Amino acid sequence: MAYKTSNKTLPETQAFMKGIIEKLEGESAIEVCDYPALHMLELSYDNYLKASAMLMGDGPVTKDKHGHVIVHPAVNVVSKTWGQVVTLMKEFGLTVKSRERISALTGDVDEDNELGNFDRDEGEA
Repeated sequence: MAYKTSNKTLPETQAFMKGIIEKLEGESAIEVCDYPALHMLELSYDNYLKASAMLMGDGPVTKDKHGHVIVHPAVNVVSKTWGQVVTLMKEFGLTVKSRERISALTGDVDEDNELGNFDRDEGEA
């Protein structure tokens, strides 16, 4: 059973998730127990895109019912949802830093990585 993206999200979100699913499936790094986290990633990313679009149109400030200038509510949505997206991407090893950390934990070292090779060679001696 493969993860199915929602048909109610933006096309950009669907393309984003398709790329993530393909990457994770290509690495055999996805299981059914990951689906709730993938769903949360999908929703968070979609909400991030929608709130960002609102800010692009309205700007970062708005006026309340009394006419006072306030921070646009979408600013909070963008901030929170982006934080969720990054956190979930780290969990799946989808950021540069998390890929480096996972690679270091698994012992996969590029042949051109002098520090990694030195470390590995010292352990063999």
